[in-house]
Amino acid sequence: MFRRIVLAGICLAAGCTLATAQVLTIPGSGNRFGSAFALDGIQSARLNSDFFTINSQNANLTPLQTPSGSVSMLDLKAPGKARKEYQKGYQLLLRNDLEAAIVHLTKATAIYPKYVAAHNALGTAYLNLKQNEKAESEFSQAVALDEHMPNSYLNLGCAQLALAKNAEAEETLRKASALAPLDTQLQLALAYGEFANKDYPAVISTAQQVHNRKHEGAALVHFFAAAALEAQNNLSDAQNEIKLLIREDPK
Repeated sequence: MFRRIVLAGICLAAGCTLATAQVLTIPGSGNRFGSAFALDGIQSARLNSDFFTINSQNANLTPLQTPSGSVSMLDLKAPGKARKEYQKGYQLLLRNDLEAAIVHLTKATAIYPKYVAAHNALGTAYLNLKQNEKAESEFSQAVALDEHMPNSYLNLGCAQLALAKNAEAEETLRKASALAPLDTQLQLALAYGEFANKDYPAVISTAQQVHNRKHEGAALVHFFAAAALEAQNNLSDAQNEIKLLIREDPK
């Protein structure tokens, strides 16, 4: 019952539905807390990818996650025709018209193969369609084109989690966080990746770092810390983390 209550609370706290909503799953970890979840594509416990992928309609997003917040220098060189296709595709993506978005975004990358934002948007469309291998490919291209873009690593990490490449995902999300260490949503994603990879000490460390500074909108990190502590049979501290979660986000 406790696990069901917690899961329902997470769904309510993090499961807002926006145009490019993408649900992530906490993989089962062989412990009572973690067994509330199962890695089955991307379903179950709901971490909305508005934390992780492009969406300009969420007021809680950090600057990294808006279309204009993190721009590759390569994108500034995109020809007008490629930009028009990208803008069409991006707007369709926001409206969740994924198949149509893919048509225009594919054209954008065909016209200008170095279009980092277009590769990220295209990968997002594929990820929402659960075409995870294609999503990983697009995000990998974005990272290869410009290794200084934390949002590209963030997206790639999401695709790797969807493919159960948990060790790779943790490393990828760590790179994203290292590029923007003050971004709490990246830290939240990192904690998620660490838990998926059963790197429990790292989850707890990341949660402590997030908690020690202003972290509005990232209270869910205490949920991951609680799961990590429970996996190590530290039930008392796990309970304290859940209390912190409820205190910081009563809803």
